[in-house]
Amino acid sequence: MPLRVVLASNAIQLEAARRLHDGLLPARWGLEILLWEPQRIRLSAADRRRWPLRLPARPLSYLVLLPWAAAGLVGELRLSHLRHAGRGLRLLAQRARRLCLFDDGLDQYRAFPKAMDPQAFASGTSCWLFSDAPEFRADWCQRFTCRELGPLYTQAERSCREPAATAQDGELAGGTLIIDAPGVERLHARASELPHPWVLVPHPVATKRSWRLPLQAGDRVLRVPPETLLPHWSGTVLVGESLMLLAALRLRGEGMLVRLSLPDDVDPQLLRLSLAAAEERPAQIVVG
Repeated sequence: MPLRVVLASNAIQLEAARRLHDGLLPARWGLEILLWEPQRIRLSAADRRRWPLRLPARPLSYLVLLPWAAAGLVGELRLSHLRHAGRGLRLLAQRARRLCLFDDGLDQYRAFPKAMDPQAFASGTSCWLFSDAPEFRADWCQRFTCRELGPLYTQAERSCREPAATAQDGELAGGTLIIDAPGVERLHARASELPHPWVLVPHPVATKRSWRLPLQAGDRVLRVPPETLLPHWSGTVLVGESLMLLAALRLRGEGMLVRLSLPDDVDPQLLRLSLAAAEERPAQIVVG
Protein backbone atom coordinates (compact mmCIF):
# COMPACT_ATOMS: atom_id res chain seq x y z
CA MET A 1 0.00 0.00 0.00
CA PRO A 2 1.51 3.42 -0.97
CA LEU A 3 2.55 5.67 1.88
CA ARG A 4 2.08 9.41 2.22
CA VAL A 5 4.83 11.15 4.22
CA VAL A 6 4.15 14.57 5.77
CA LEU A 7 7.04 16.69 7.11
CA ALA A 8 6.16 19.48 9.58
CA SER A 9 9.03 21.38 11.18
CA ASN A 10 7.15 24.33 12.71
CA ALA A 11 3.67 25.37 13.81
CA ILE A 12 2.78 26.97 10.46
CA GLN A 13 3.70 23.85 8.53
CA LEU A 14 1.74 21.74 11.01
CA GLU A 15 -1.38 23.86 10.54
CA ALA A 16 -1.05 23.54 6.75
CA ALA A 17 -0.65 19.77 7.12
CA ARG A 18 -3.78 19.64 9.30
CA ARG A 19 -5.89 21.46 6.71
CA LEU A 20 -4.72 19.22 3.90
CA HIS A 21 -5.31 16.11 6.00
CA ASP A 22 -8.78 17.23 7.09
CA GLY A 23 -10.24 17.55 3.61
CA LEU A 24 -8.58 20.05 1.26
CA LEU A 25 -6.97 17.14 -0.57
CA PRO A 26 -8.81 13.85 -1.12
CA ALA A 27 -7.36 10.84 0.64
CA ARG A 28 -5.68 8.59 -1.91
CA TRP A 29 -3.66 6.38 0.39
CA GLY A 30 -4.56 4.50 3.50
CA LEU A 31 -1.25 5.06 5.28
CA GLU A 32 0.00 8.50 6.25
CA ILE A 33 3.01 9.12 8.47
CA LEU A 34 3.97 12.40 10.09
CA LEU A 35 7.58 13.47 10.51
CA TRP A 36 7.73 16.24 13.11
CA GLU A 37 10.27 18.13 15.21
CA PRO A 38 9.46 17.69 18.94
CA GLN A 39 11.80 20.56 19.89
CA ARG A 40 9.86 23.07 17.82
CA ILE A 41 6.21 21.98 17.88
CA ARG A 42 3.84 20.16 20.19
CA LEU A 43 1.23 17.77 18.90
CA SER A 44 -2.28 18.07 20.27
CA ALA A 45 -4.45 15.10 21.13
CA ALA A 46 -6.27 15.69 17.83
CA ASP A 47 -2.94 15.61 15.97
CA ARG A 48 -2.10 12.29 17.54
CA ARG A 49 -5.43 10.93 16.33
CA ARG A 50 -4.80 12.33 12.84
CA TRP A 51 -1.38 10.73 12.64
CA PRO A 52 -1.19 7.56 14.72
CA LEU A 53 1.87 6.77 12.59
CA ARG A 54 4.53 9.37 13.35
CA LEU A 55 8.28 9.67 13.76
CA PRO A 56 10.55 12.50 14.89
CA ALA A 57 12.24 14.23 11.94
CA ARG A 58 15.70 12.75 12.52
CA PRO A 59 18.23 10.94 10.30
CA LEU A 60 17.23 7.53 11.68
CA SER A 61 13.60 8.14 10.68
CA TYR A 62 14.60 8.89 7.09
CA LEU A 63 16.70 5.72 7.11
CA VAL A 64 13.58 3.77 8.11
CA LEU A 65 11.58 5.29 5.23
CA LEU A 66 14.18 5.02 2.47
CA PRO A 67 13.52 1.32 1.70
CA TRP A 68 9.86 2.20 1.13
CA ALA A 69 10.89 5.03 -1.18
CA ALA A 70 13.40 2.84 -3.05
CA ALA A 71 10.62 0.32 -3.66
CA GLY A 72 8.37 3.05 -5.07
CA LEU A 73 5.98 2.86 -2.13
CA VAL A 74 6.12 6.53 -1.07
CA GLY A 75 3.21 7.81 -3.12
CA GLU A 76 3.46 11.41 -1.93
CA LEU A 77 5.79 13.59 0.14
CA ARG A 78 4.33 16.78 1.61
CA LEU A 79 6.85 19.37 2.75
CA SER A 80 7.68 23.08 2.62
CA HIS A 81 11.21 23.22 1.24
CA LEU A 82 14.53 21.41 0.95
CA ARG A 83 16.87 24.16 2.07
CA HIS A 84 19.41 22.77 4.57
CA ALA A 85 17.84 19.34 4.07
CA GLY A 86 20.02 16.36 4.89
CA ARG A 87 20.85 13.53 2.51
CA GLY A 88 18.05 11.33 3.85
CA LEU A 89 15.30 13.87 3.12
CA ARG A 90 16.73 14.67 -0.31
CA LEU A 91 16.79 10.98 -1.23
CA LEU A 92 13.23 10.62 0.00
CA ALA A 93 12.16 13.60 -2.15
CA GLN A 94 13.90 12.12 -5.20
CA ARG A 95 12.22 8.74 -4.83
CA ALA A 96 8.69 9.90 -3.91
CA ARG A 97 6.21 9.53 -6.75
CA ARG A 98 4.78 12.97 -6.14
CA LEU A 99 5.74 16.12 -4.21
CA CYS A 100 3.22 18.48 -2.63
CA LEU A 101 4.46 21.76 -1.15
CA PHE A 102 2.81 23.78 1.59
CA ASP A 103 3.31 27.10 3.34
CA ASP A 104 6.21 27.88 5.64
CA GLY A 105 5.30 31.39 6.83
CA LEU A 106 6.47 34.65 5.31
CA ASP A 107 8.37 33.32 2.30
CA GLN A 108 5.42 33.68 -0.06
CA TYR A 109 5.65 37.44 0.62
CA ARG A 110 9.41 37.70 0.04
CA ALA A 111 10.82 38.49 -3.39
CA PHE A 112 13.91 36.59 -2.25
CA PRO A 113 12.68 33.70 -0.05
CA LYS A 114 14.81 32.65 2.89
CA ALA A 115 13.79 28.98 3.15
CA MET A 116 12.15 28.09 -0.15
CA ASP A 117 14.40 27.40 -3.13
CA PRO A 118 11.94 27.54 -6.06
CA GLN A 119 14.43 26.05 -8.53
CA ALA A 120 14.68 22.87 -6.44
CA PHE A 121 11.19 21.82 -7.58
CA ALA A 122 9.64 21.20 -10.96
CA SER A 123 7.58 23.97 -12.48
CA GLY A 124 3.88 23.40 -11.86
CA THR A 125 4.33 21.51 -8.58
CA SER A 126 1.29 21.96 -6.32
CA CYS A 127 1.96 24.55 -3.62
CA TRP A 128 -0.65 25.18 -0.92
CA LEU A 129 -0.44 28.66 0.62
CA PHE A 130 -2.31 30.51 3.35
CA SER A 131 -4.55 33.19 1.91
CA ASP A 132 -4.11 36.16 4.24
CA ALA A 133 -2.68 38.51 1.57
CA PRO A 134 -2.54 36.72 -1.82
CA GLU A 135 -2.25 40.05 -3.67
CA PHE A 136 1.22 40.49 -2.12
CA ARG A 137 2.62 37.11 -3.14
CA ALA A 138 6.05 37.26 -4.69
CA ASP A 139 6.56 36.57 -8.39
CA TRP A 140 8.37 33.27 -7.72
CA CYS A 141 5.06 31.74 -6.59
CA GLN A 142 3.96 31.77 -10.24
CA ARG A 143 6.39 28.92 -10.88
CA PHE A 144 4.03 26.64 -8.98
CA THR A 145 0.38 25.67 -9.15
CA CYS A 146 -0.70 27.68 -6.12
CA ARG A 147 -3.72 26.51 -4.17
CA GLU A 148 -5.43 28.15 -1.22
CA LEU A 149 -5.35 26.94 2.39
CA GLY A 150 -7.62 29.79 3.50
CA PRO A 151 -6.63 32.64 5.83
CA LEU A 152 -4.48 31.85 8.83
CA TYR A 153 -5.69 34.93 10.72
CA THR A 154 -9.10 36.58 10.33
CA GLN A 155 -11.06 39.20 12.24
CA ALA A 156 -13.68 36.54 12.97
CA GLU A 157 -11.14 34.84 15.22
CA ARG A 158 -11.28 37.73 17.67
CA SER A 159 -14.66 36.62 18.96
CA CYS A 160 -13.83 32.93 19.30
CA ARG A 161 -10.26 32.88 20.59
CA GLU A 162 -9.83 32.50 24.33
CA PRO A 163 -6.83 33.95 26.16
CA ALA A 164 -4.05 31.53 27.00
CA ALA A 165 -4.73 29.66 30.20
CA THR A 166 -1.39 30.74 31.66
CA ALA A 167 -2.11 34.46 31.26
CA GLN A 168 -3.52 36.45 34.13
CA ASP A 169 -6.35 38.90 33.47
CA GLY A 170 -4.13 41.83 34.44
CA GLU A 171 -1.59 40.86 31.78
CA LEU A 172 -4.16 41.41 29.05
CA ALA A 173 -4.67 45.10 29.86
CA GLY A 174 -1.91 47.67 29.45
CA GLY A 175 1.80 47.07 29.34
CA THR A 176 3.68 45.75 26.33
CA LEU A 177 3.43 42.36 24.66
CA ILE A 178 6.83 41.69 23.05
CA ILE A 179 6.58 39.02 20.36
CA ASP A 180 10.22 38.19 19.84
CA ALA A 181 11.51 38.05 16.24
CA PRO A 182 14.32 39.59 14.18
CA GLY A 183 14.00 43.38 14.20
CA VAL A 184 12.67 43.93 17.73
CA GLU A 185 16.24 44.61 18.90
CA ARG A 186 15.99 47.97 17.12
CA LEU A 187 13.82 49.12 20.03
CA HIS A 188 16.47 48.37 22.66
CA ALA A 189 17.65 51.98 22.57
CA ARG A 190 14.07 53.23 22.87
CA ALA A 191 12.82 50.77 25.45
CA SER A 192 11.54 53.62 27.62
CA GLU A 193 8.77 54.06 25.03
CA LEU A 194 7.42 50.59 25.83
CA PRO A 195 5.16 50.66 28.91
CA HIS A 196 5.71 48.13 31.67
CA PRO A 197 4.85 45.48 32.59
CA TRP A 198 6.41 43.63 29.67
CA VAL A 199 5.15 40.22 28.65
CA LEU A 200 7.81 38.58 26.51
CA VAL A 201 6.93 35.68 24.20
CA PRO A 202 10.29 34.22 23.04
CA HIS A 203 10.70 33.13 19.45
CA PRO A 204 10.36 29.32 19.25
CA VAL A 205 13.66 29.16 17.32
CA ALA A 206 16.52 30.11 19.64
CA THR A 207 18.68 31.54 16.85
CA LYS A 208 15.94 34.04 15.95
CA ARG A 209 15.54 35.43 19.47
CA SER A 210 16.43 39.11 19.32
CA TRP A 211 15.09 40.75 22.50
CA ARG A 212 18.03 40.92 24.92
CA LEU A 213 17.03 43.49 27.54
CA PRO A 214 16.53 42.14 31.07
CA LEU A 215 13.05 42.01 32.51
CA GLN A 216 12.09 44.06 35.55
CA ALA A 217 9.99 43.22 38.56
CA GLY A 218 6.45 42.57 37.38
CA ASP A 219 7.51 41.60 33.85
CA ARG A 220 6.93 38.03 32.68
CA VAL A 221 7.93 35.49 30.08
CA LEU A 222 5.06 33.50 28.54
CA ARG A 223 5.80 30.54 26.30
CA VAL A 224 2.41 30.40 24.62
CA PRO A 225 1.22 30.98 21.04
CA PRO A 226 1.02 34.80 20.72
CA GLU A 227 -2.20 34.60 18.70
CA THR A 228 -3.99 33.39 21.85
CA LEU A 229 -3.05 36.65 23.58
CA LEU A 230 -3.49 39.19 20.76
CA PRO A 231 -7.31 39.35 20.53
CA HIS A 232 -7.55 40.21 24.24
CA TRP A 233 -4.57 42.58 24.57
CA SER A 234 -5.32 46.26 25.12
CA GLY A 235 -1.84 47.76 25.46
CA THR A 236 1.18 47.96 23.16
CA VAL A 237 2.33 45.09 20.95
CA LEU A 238 5.88 44.97 19.60
CA VAL A 239 6.53 42.48 16.81
CA GLY A 240 9.39 41.94 14.38
CA GLU A 241 9.88 40.01 11.15
CA SER A 242 7.66 37.00 11.65
CA LEU A 243 4.23 35.83 10.60
CA MET A 244 3.01 37.30 13.86
CA LEU A 245 3.08 40.74 12.24
CA LEU A 246 0.07 39.65 10.18
CA ALA A 247 -1.57 38.22 13.28
CA ALA A 248 -0.98 41.43 15.25
CA LEU A 249 -2.52 43.60 12.52
CA ARG A 250 -5.45 41.29 11.73
CA LEU A 251 -6.37 40.39 15.32
CA ARG A 252 -5.84 43.89 16.69
CA GLY A 253 -8.48 45.09 19.12
CA GLU A 254 -9.54 48.46 20.47
CA GLY A 255 -6.90 50.22 22.53
CA MET A 256 -3.99 48.27 21.04
CA LEU A 257 -0.95 50.03 19.57
CA VAL A 258 0.98 47.77 17.19
CA ARG A 259 4.63 48.61 16.58
CA LEU A 260 6.37 46.72 13.79
CA SER A 261 10.14 46.84 14.11
CA LEU A 262 11.71 45.32 11.01
CA PRO A 263 15.39 44.62 10.29
CA ASP A 264 17.53 46.77 7.99
CA ASP A 265 17.59 44.01 5.40
CA VAL A 266 13.84 43.36 5.37
CA ASP A 267 12.72 42.07 1.98
CA PRO A 268 11.18 44.90 -0.10
CA GLN A 269 8.09 42.84 -0.97
CA LEU A 270 7.51 42.04 2.70
CA LEU A 271 7.96 45.70 3.61
CA ARG A 272 5.28 46.70 1.11
CA LEU A 273 2.91 44.15 2.64
CA SER A 274 3.63 45.44 6.16
CA LEU A 275 3.01 49.07 5.20
CA ALA A 276 -0.21 48.22 3.38
CA ALA A 277 -1.52 46.10 6.26
CA ALA A 278 -0.70 48.86 8.75
CA GLU A 279 -2.50 51.42 6.60
CA GLU A 280 -5.56 49.17 6.48
CA ARG A 281 -5.60 48.96 10.29
CA PRO A 282 -3.45 51.87 11.50
CA ALA A 283 -0.33 50.95 13.43
CA GLN A 284 2.97 52.55 14.18
CA ILE A 285 5.75 51.27 11.93
CA VAL A 286 9.36 51.37 13.09
CA VAL A 287 11.73 50.74 10.19
CA GLY A 288 15.28 52.06 10.42
